[in-house]
Amino acid sequence: MTACPEGWHLPSDDEWTQLEEYLIANGHNYDGTTEGNKIAKSLASDNGWFSSEDDGVPGNTDYTEDRNMSGFSALPGGTRYADDNTFEFITATIAFWSATQSGSTAWYRVLYYDEIYFYRNNFFTKDNGLYVRCVKD
Repeated sequence: MTACPEGWHLPSDDEWTQLEEYLIANGHNYDGTTEGNKIAKSLASDNGWFSSEDDGVPGNTDYTEDRNMSGFSALPGGTRYADDNTFEFITATIAFWSATQSGSTAWYRVLYYDEIYFYRNNFFTKDNGLYVRCVKD
């Protein structure tokens, strides 16, 4: 069983990094800078996120011109935890698997309602429910 349909693939960790670097270099940081990872607002949809008063985060309605500037349209969906099959943080976060293994898990990227960063992590084991974003071959 594969995560993506024929003609598409699960992006590697390197492909996620390539997307991040492209967005940063091309002014998708919420503050218009081209250094540092402040691209969460650019990747996030403009609705569905838990509210936050922090500057430049997906949960804040500030910087309206930067909301979903990339067209990625990430909606919050939370995480399904394998130990008890519960869904948590449904309006607060979304995490996307990569195809790159990291020990007994895989790398993934995360957006939080109250963070400006698009985080890279490998904490969750593969039996937890994260999202996939397929890339055309």
